[in-house]
Amino acid sequence: MKKILAILFLISIVILNTNGQGNNVQTLIHEGVALHDSAEYKMAIEKFEQALKINPKSTLALYEISLSYLELKDYENASKYSTRVINSNDKNLSVGAYAVKSEAMAEMKQIDNAIAILQEGLIKNGDSYLLHFNMALNYYKKGDIDKTLEHVSRAIELDKTNSGAFLLNAYAQRDKGLWVRSIYSFQLFLLLEPDSKRSKNAFEEMLQTMLVKPVTEKPVERSFIQQQLLRNMPENSVQQETPPLSTEEGLNRKIIYNAIKFSLDSLKATKKDTDVYFVFTEVNKAILSALEKESGALKSGSFWTFHYPFFKSILNSNHYDTFCRYISVSYFPESLEWWENNKTDAENFINWFENGDDNGKN
Repeated sequence: MKKILAILFLISIVILNTNGQGNNVQTLIHEGVALHDSAEYKMAIEKFEQALKINPKSTLALYEISLSYLELKDYENASKYSTRVINSNDKNLSVGAYAVKSEAMAEMKQIDNAIAILQEGLIKNGDSYLLHFNMALNYYKKGDIDKTLEHVSRAIELDKTNSGAFLLNAYAQRDKGLWVRSIYSFQLFLLLEPDSKRSKNAFEEMLQTMLVKPVTEKPVERSFIQQQLLRNMPENSVQQETPPLSTEEGLNRKIIYNAIKFSLDSLKATKKDTDVYFVFTEVNKAILSALEKESGALKSGSFWTFHYPFFKSILNSNHYDTFCRYISVSYFPESLEWWENNKTDAENFINWFENGDDNGKN
């Protein structure tokens, strides 16, 4: 009996120690994540390393340390630790680990290897927004616009709430010459992310694409964060003064171009208010009106079944000007001022956008 009690006592001690270690590991990881989020990456790594000393098999600690090394631009270690997570077959962290490893390899100028890693990740994990998006980014760096569009389109199909995919899609479409589609991919990005630095850059490039502002010698800065990092521009990506006008995938771009030019010429002829914001709103209306004439039952593809109907519904609602103010807050100071001074209209638009409130219809 004494021997049995002694064994039970030893087992209870082991269990308590194990639970204590688990709690310590979680606490250290939590502290490390907080340090990482405060950009204290070296201190964060120290916490994760302490967690690994207690539990060398903690895939969460391995994953978090790979992220911190990525932020420190220590790509060798980012690759090393993310590989350990991949090899652990932790399904919850596999996608993120493949994304980190591919990003590290891309930064080490191993683009083809980064793409191969992402392909492996897709085979292993199935379709993933993050893996398709990173694949698109790497193909964009290579200058393969067709592959970029293939993977970024799939990323958008999987998750329409991430702004970065719409921004990359807009850039790639413009570089491909699909400038009309590019305009509304820019606007979807700006709906999701209206007030960042890259929003201001994107809005200016959209104005250039709409011919509201002159095309610069090179595109305005194109920026991404972490897995949305700035990539090298494909050669010859500067848009010409006259964009491609042929019919592409059921869209007669010459008709859209003529509608834009007619709108611009009419504004000049009547000497109406020609500040850039007003011109933008009028040209956008002209494009949507031209698209309405082009639309029809035989039209297919996401542009005609999703993009065009969505923006047409905004034009036909009471929220069109609010929408224009909303997506331009990073570019026009007066739009930000309007937004701050018209809280009710702003809230009604957000409610309509998020819930499809019929109160916004004419």
